[in-house]
Amino acid sequence: MNTKNKLKAFFDSEQENPQYIEKYEENKDFFDNLLMNGHREDIEFALGIKLHNYAGPLNQTGNYRKALTVIAEIERDLEKLKGQTKWYIKYWELATLIKGVCLGRLKKYKESNVEFEKLLLKYPTNDKYIDWYKSNKKNEISKILDKVSIVGVIVYLIILFADFLGHKIDNLIIREFGLAIALLAFAASYIWKKVIDKQTIRTEKITAT
Repeated sequence: MNTKNKLKAFFDSEQENPQYIEKYEENKDFFDNLLMNGHREDIEFALGIKLHNYAGPLNQTGNYRKALTVIAEIERDLEKLKGQTKWYIKYWELATLIKGVCLGRLKKYKESNVEFEKLLLKYPTNDKYIDWYKSNKKNEISKILDKVSIVGVIVYLIILFADFLGHKIDNLIIREFGLAIALLAFAASYIWKKVIDKQTIRTEKITAT
């Protein structure tokens, strides 16, 4: 059995994610050579394994930055298959999904939604993609308003501490300013999330891949 068949047998079998990652990295030079010099069938083979059994497991084990580096390589090599194979769209979809998920996990919500917009352009009724898109939108606003809430609470606690030290502030507006800001930010975040939940997604026109 040659190397290609041995690797196919391994990656077709049920393994844990760390085992897939380790096996791919042990044979990285072999896969790189196929991707650089191989025929269409070799590139299909190598990209399929790189996507499903390397980039996917990296994402699933929390290695998001490394997975993004691998996806960038896959996107480059995937261009070699454009218009040449039925697998192109499936590979593109999975690569875009993994990229979007990794960016979301890294709290790069706007960048993540660029990828999910691409997916929704092609698959506008896909519930998983819609959920990710809305979750990113909600996390994006929460990222801002949560900081405002924290600042408001800190201001309020400082005023209470000043009271404790005997430096009472009589002006009611100043005394309650921090708490009011915190509550308003919390309420705004809650309402915004509800609006997003009910929103119908409309993606901007993006050049088809």
